[in-house]
Formats: sequence, C-alpha cells, structure tokens
Amino acid sequence: MKKLVFGLLFLGLTSLVYSQNDIQKNIILEPVTIKPLNLSYLKEVQHEDTPELVVNLQNEAARYDITELPIFDREFEAYEVIFKTKKEGGTSGLITATYDSNGKIMSSIERYKNILLPRTVRDAINNKYPGWIIHKDIFLVTYRDDRKAKQVFKVQIRKDGDKKNLKLDYDGNIH
Repeated sequence: MKKLVFGLLFLGLTSLVYSQNDIQKNIILEPVTIKPLNLSYLKEVQHEDTPELVVNLQNEAARYDITELPIFDREFEAYEVIFKTKKEGGTSGLITATYDSNGKIMSSIERYKNILLPRTVRDAINNKYPGWIIHKDIFLVTYRDDRKAKQVFKVQIRKDGDKKNLKLDYDGNIH
C-alpha cells in the first residue's frame, strides 16, 4: 500500500513538473520607458484633503512630458503649458505650468472654481458663521520650485441678503 501511494505521489509530481516545463516559453518584453514624475511639485501642492478635481489636474501636469513634443528644443530655457478642466456644473480648473528644458515644473499658477472645499475649511466656516451658505469659492495655488507653495481658499458666504468674502488656508484659519 505504501508503495502504491508513493508511486502515485511520484507520478503526480513528475507530471506537474513536466507540464510546467512544457508551458514555459521564451517571452520577449517590449522596451519600457520610465518617466520621472514631478514629485517635488506634487509633494508641495497636494494635501491629504486636496479636492479630487485638483488632484487629477495636478497629476496630469506632473506627468506631462514636454520633451515628447515635436516643437521641443533643448535650446529653449522654459516652456509654458496650460491645463484646463471642462466646466461641469460651474466647477473648473486651470493650471499654467512652466517647465524647464528637462521637463521639470519650475512654477505654476493654478485656479480652481466652485470645487468641493475640504472638510476643515467647511467646518471652520460653519463654526464661525453658523447659518451662512457658501455661495461660491475659488482655490488658488502658486508654486515655485525654490519656495513653499501658497494655497488659499477664497470663499463668498451669504445669509439674509448679506455677504462676506473670506480667505482660508487648509487648516481652516480665516485670514
């Protein structure tokens, strides 16, 4: 009985080994191009509560490879590229990014209109101005690779015919 079990086990293993060797074939992979993202840009401009529309447009700008354009010439010091989102329900975004001749983002000016504000910003407004309604907002980002990015939420709130214009940061501090 032991010989029979051992024999079946041996036959089972050899057939598995044979089948694996039979399937294995030489696979040739296509060359892969690895492109560095503008990680220093993303690290500086994105926050854990950055609205999705903003993240998507900033990621697009970070992945953009200026060196693949037909008009690219390393002799030029900088290239300016404009990224826009389509207006959907009054929400829009715009990035004007300046790239160096290596494809690194040197600076950007960004403007987002009527986005979903981060919870910290909404909570700060509701706590300080209970009963007020957020009427419209603009999120501005200014980035330069040699200094800290500036990010400000400009929000207009309304209540009973009155309106107030506020400036807030990501922490909900009203300036």
